[in-house]
Amino acid sequence: MEDKLENPYSLKIVWAILLVLAPMPLVLSTPLATEILIYAIFAMGFNLALGHTGILSFGHAAYFGLGCYITGMALRYLELGVFPALLLGTVAAGLAALALAALAVKRQGVYFAMISLAFSQMLYFLALSPLKGLTGGEDGLKFIPKLAIEFPVTLDLSRPWSAYWFTLLFFALALFAMRQVLNSPMGRLLPAVRENEARVKSLGFPSHALKIMSMAISGLFCGLAGGLLTVYLGYVPLSTLHWFTSGSIMMMTILGGMQSFSGPIVGVLVFLCLQDVTGNFTERWELFSGTLFMALILLFPQGVAGTIRQRFQHRTAPAIPERQA
Repeated sequence: MEDKLENPYSLKIVWAILLVLAPMPLVLSTPLATEILIYAIFAMGFNLALGHTGILSFGHAAYFGLGCYITGMALRYLELGVFPALLLGTVAAGLAALALAALAVKRQGVYFAMISLAFSQMLYFLALSPLKGLTGGEDGLKFIPKLAIEFPVTLDLSRPWSAYWFTLLFFALALFAMRQVLNSPMGRLLPAVRENEARVKSLGFPSHALKIMSMAISGLFCGLAGGLLTVYLGYVPLSTLHWFTSGSIMMMTILGGMQSFSGPIVGVLVFLCLQDVTGNFTERWELFSGTLFMALILLFPQGVAGTIRQRFQHRTAPAIPERQA
């Protein structure tokens, strides 16, 4: 009989994650805690594509950056409220992911990865020069108002604590939404697509449609994360569309553990904390962070969360009785 505690998508796991992360500002700085929540949503979206569906993408910064810019433009130029602006940015990123997947998802492995990278860099250079009148070019999109919202109490998003609780609310919603996706009939088929797409096709399931839907939902999560970053910072850095952002979120996901519900969140927590600690001691924090990253990958080959979970399962697994002669 399967133990409910071993269900990676159990509600107990979701509540445990929230209970661990909610008091982060008591230990970490509030800005760092807020960024961890934002990038955790980004990593969950990326992991849906790579870890659960097996779609290698080098261009997820496209959806993150789109969420940033569309939300920022809606706040600055259209003067929308925070919630409509976030919705617009999230939907725009999801539609972009849907369109790219529909056009290119039949390309396997590195071919799709390079197409996604090209798409991301295309958006980067569009924001850098041709559309700099809207995007701010190299300086990024600035002068985005930080608004106060009534939900259900007044939250002034210019204050760090208010921004943190606002972000935590959306993180909790994203966490429960991802659980629902992975527990759905579609979500339960995604690992089969990852492991053996040909067999999934032979059984009559629409593997291409499953991959397209996975990418679209992944884009929605990434767009939401980008929108939240814009609301939090009050401006949009051009770097949100750069390939380095795609590489960073891939490193965070691998560090925490792919094919795992909590893995991307753990990876973001470890990566950003290492970056913060090493950045306080040296300007060359990338060198030390990279060295620590390699050491952690060697120590935890399936990611931090994946390796710990595997060892826990081995220890708690019932012993196989010896056969008597």
